[in-house]
Amino acid sequence: SQDSATSLLHHLAVDIGPRPMGSPAERSALRFAVEKFRMYGCDTAYIMPMTYTSIANTRSGIAIGIKYGQRGKMIVLGGHMDSAGPEIPGADDDGSGSAVVMECCRVLCRRPLTSTIVFCCFGGEEQGLQGSKYFVNNFTELDSVALMLQADMANGTGIIDMDPDVGGGLSAPRWLVRAAVEEFSSLGYHHLRYPTHFFSLNYASGSGAGSDHEPFLEKGIPAIDFSTDVNKPIHTPRDNFDNFQRRGLKRTGDLLVRLVERFDKHIPPGYPERYWLYLIGSTPIFVPIWGIWIFSGCTVLLALLAVLVLRKGRTSVTDQGVKWSGAKLLLCTFILVGSGWLSSDIVTLIRGVRYPWVASLSSYYFFAAVTMMLVFRPVSAFARRLRITKDASSLFLRASIILALIIGSVSLANVKLAVEPTVCLLLLALATFIRYPALKVLLFLLSPIWLLRLVFSEWDGLIFRSVSESLPASFLPSIAVNGGIIVFLSIILLPAIYGGVALVRQDPMIRAFVSVLTSRVATVASFVLFVVLLGYLLIVPVYNTLWFKRVQVSADVDMNKGNANLIVRSPEYLDGVTLIGKGIDTTLRCRHTTVNFISEGRIDTSWVRITRTDSITKTGSLFDHSIILKLQNATSPYTMEVSYSSSKNVLSSFSTPWKYHTLNDGSKRIQWYSFLDSVILIPVHCRMQKTDSIRENIAVTFAQLAMPLTVHAEDSYIIRRTIYRADHIYTGEESGQ
Repeated sequence: SQDSATSLLHHLAVDIGPRPMGSPAERSALRFAVEKFRMYGCDTAYIMPMTYTSIANTRSGIAIGIKYGQRGKMIVLGGHMDSAGPEIPGADDDGSGSAVVMECCRVLCRRPLTSTIVFCCFGGEEQGLQGSKYFVNNFTELDSVALMLQADMANGTGIIDMDPDVGGGLSAPRWLVRAAVEEFSSLGYHHLRYPTHFFSLNYASGSGAGSDHEPFLEKGIPAIDFSTDVNKPIHTPRDNFDNFQRRGLKRTGDLLVRLVERFDKHIPPGYPERYWLYLIGSTPIFVPIWGIWIFSGCTVLLALLAVLVLRKGRTSVTDQGVKWSGAKLLLCTFILVGSGWLSSDIVTLIRGVRYPWVASLSSYYFFAAVTMMLVFRPVSAFARRLRITKDASSLFLRASIILALIIGSVSLANVKLAVEPTVCLLLLALATFIRYPALKVLLFLLSPIWLLRLVFSEWDGLIFRSVSESLPASFLPSIAVNGGIIVFLSIILLPAIYGGVALVRQDPMIRAFVSVLTSRVATVASFVLFVVLLGYLLIVPVYNTLWFKRVQVSADVDMNKGNANLIVRSPEYLDGVTLIGKGIDTTLRCRHTTVNFISEGRIDTSWVRITRTDSITKTGSLFDHSIILKLQNATSPYTMEVSYSSSKNVLSSFSTPWKYHTLNDGSKRIQWYSFLDSVILIPVHCRMQKTDSIRENIAVTFAQLAMPLTVHAEDSYIIRRTIYRADHIYTGEESGQ
């Protein structure tokens, strides 16, 4: 029932609100889920407490409901309950998935099932899949779990991505992928996608953007996730109930119920497999890993054959005095790619905004393509003046060598990544054998697309918006970053450029086609299209109801020195941000992304009180310190971190009842997340030599400002933080205090 699931989501995202891991709000949401599991007919329902994770001490957990069937085999249905921060309601990510799990519980508990169904709302997914990792390591009946289905975002009926993958190249068994595609299609729904290009790159390093199905796959349990439209404003305060499209709840819920019904009586045996997947409509194409190696090897041989054919068929080539053709074409590629990549900066300069593309990314892709078309004629004229070799075989050989090197290097990270450059090489090689000029041109134009899809992937909006949050705004670093991107994209496109010029040298019909593209008529048409599109981009809103500008206002308090700074920062320019408070009344008029204010006397320094007792016992030349650190906070802090480091980089016999981590430099870090108690006792025992000393660093972060300050910025959301910092040094001769 869409209405029932919507009601559940409203309670999570509106009545409870933001639910970061370990927060009282997350615990309230977990209790709510348990109540629903019991109400809907689960035989048992409880919260599995999670007091620590791989990163921090916490008070999170997993809401679990179990409906026992006629046999011991278990099917787990999961969503995650936490949101990505204290300002983020998490309606889409992943209140919707948790609402779907609860609604599936209501539906499935009414049906006589053979399998036991376990309903899970995981805490801590946004902090690194912490809840699901904890579950698979602590659920006593994990050996009975035969299948796991995850719902992570169910917003609307747009593209829904199927994720059967985990790091290391493993994927769910093929029968599970086929079943998901078949059931989705039989329900009459559309837009199911497997993001081949993004996932090949995403999992190349062994981990990436995933969901709570991954720990199950790592344990050898078949598992799959379904995520709807990742390019919506997840991980921002705009992920709220008002921006949520509720029809997706029923679609995802229907799919999960169908899969449970399909595998209720029989779950095929199988473990995670290794394959390359491409989904064409409702037909999944599975290629075994050995098939990729054969495909790549055969393509390289075909390219070598193409070089030999071109060399054999060439007529007398006069290249006297022609040198550095490869470098000259690389320079032309830099110019062409740079014009496309920097095209959005034209709008930036005119409108005075750093990221004008945030709400209309696809329009800027089109604008970049038009800009490259506009400069194609002068770049071609420039290339003719540089004098490029007329030997098609040498040009194609260069393209083949570069692509072969790319294929070999990416295969070391993940052999699935070799598919994109191999397809590029295959299309270029085929273009040399085809006699029809139109087909040659088509193959050439298609050749770089797959390789570019590794950058402009199915999840490009999420990636580009996330990366833009951390890019430097100052001139020299910005030049370095953009220059590096242009070089990278140029290297990707260079083989296609080499291959294209080789085809021009090979076929007079293609030369005639290029002449049309570089004609004055084509250039004028490109210019008109450029002007029209630029005019549109200058009036289209930069932000809309989904996408706002992030402005963070942080008070950074040094408790040792007794001073504080107020720091205003944003990925976007701060022009137009208004600050009104004690001693501050200003509207920023600048193209800066960070502005500092000295805040002496404005910030309440009494929010954190620190007391220490240090009992020292001498044993020979060693001193044992028994420290009790007490932090009394005016309100519940968002996060807290206490670290201990030795002046000699050695901390021996370090112990504390809290979970801690040892860093690369040997220091110990104790972290809490999130909204812990206002009073925290931290017993610490450590041993040192008389000549040694131990530094204690404290950072307490609150999700509000410790000063009255009104912040306003149009089309923006405001993030407020106050960070109290303090340090202390313990020495071997220090007495208790």
